[in-house]
Amino acid sequence: MIWEAERPFVYAGGGILAGNASEELKELVELIDAPTVCTLMGLGGLSSSHRNFISMPGMHGSYASNMGMTECDLLIALGTRFDDRVTGQLGAFAKHARVIHVDIDPAEVGKNRTPDIPIVGDVKRVLQKLNKNVEELAPEMRATNLNARGAWWDKIRGWMEEHPFDRRHDDKVIRPQHLMDEIDRLSGGQAIVTSDVGQHQMWAAQLIRFNEPRLWINSGGLGSMGFGMPSAIGAQMARPDKLVISISGDGGFQMSLPELSTIATHALPIKIIIMNNGCLGMVRQWQTLFYNDRQSSVALECFPDAEKLAGAYGFTGRTIDKPHELAEALETAFRTPGPYLLNVKVAPMENVYPMVPAGGAVYEMVLGPVEPVEVG
Repeated sequence: MIWEAERPFVYAGGGILAGNASEELKELVELIDAPTVCTLMGLGGLSSSHRNFISMPGMHGSYASNMGMTECDLLIALGTRFDDRVTGQLGAFAKHARVIHVDIDPAEVGKNRTPDIPIVGDVKRVLQKLNKNVEELAPEMRATNLNARGAWWDKIRGWMEEHPFDRRHDDKVIRPQHLMDEIDRLSGGQAIVTSDVGQHQMWAAQLIRFNEPRLWINSGGLGSMGFGMPSAIGAQMARPDKLVISISGDGGFQMSLPELSTIATHALPIKIIIMNNGCLGMVRQWQTLFYNDRQSSVALECFPDAEKLAGAYGFTGRTIDKPHELAEALETAFRTPGPYLLNVKVAPMENVYPMVPAGGAVYEMVLGPVEPVEVG
């Protein structure tokens, strides 16, 4: 089935990381030369710099990822559960594809999508055996559908070029995407990045590279605001050799303020970056786009002085709001010994795109600003 497919697509989830199966995933992807996406919880399972990696799929995934899953004729799902944030409207998801689903939990196999080949097992062991079998067939099967697969890659790359993630910068205000691009540039895909929940989480997942497993730590479907700093503490304790960056919104950050004491007590060199847009950004985005811009309980009009707050705990803090300050401020934060709190004031009304509206098919992406709509 794998070799006969004209439009194969690999859909890898957090099970790849939990099962320590990154090398086996890389082997399969290179063996069959398939476009590959990693879910929000699976980022780093295949290096973001790998030639076959497309991006994250789903509600805030890339156009190429979502269209690839829509038009593929074989979907190889590895350590993932077909959750609604990836599939969108289930009946319209990968409707042209046969499905191979590998997962260690039998309750997940067939729960949301009935696979053509269900495999219950440890994804590392399954991939070791699968890769061996696929490689044995390679000499006689590799030429099968070679032209069709080349055309498939042309289509994927065309989508990537036509609708890349929005990375525009502004010379008057710091755009959130600019912040993530600078963090990515300075970390080089090697830092441990933790996040809270919301717009900053999605922009980080879209724009920051993760070239190894377990560099991206977030609460996924739990949706836990305030998760960024506590998880950064655990990551820095476990990996004192690593640069650890905690990215929070101005809402989630204030839910874990006592953790500044823990960071200071243990002199943990965590770099705390606040994407401060003065509101609960993702809630505001939904209210703007789907509730006729009727905003309720999203404005955050009070935020502590970062310099004074960090200083009260004995380390350095700073606030910036000009684009020309951003690169220097991040470089200073990353090279300063010990913890550092950087409050970055960004454009308050920026929205995360692409976006699949709730209940929509994954190919029905909103790619940019639209008029607000009334819901029910």
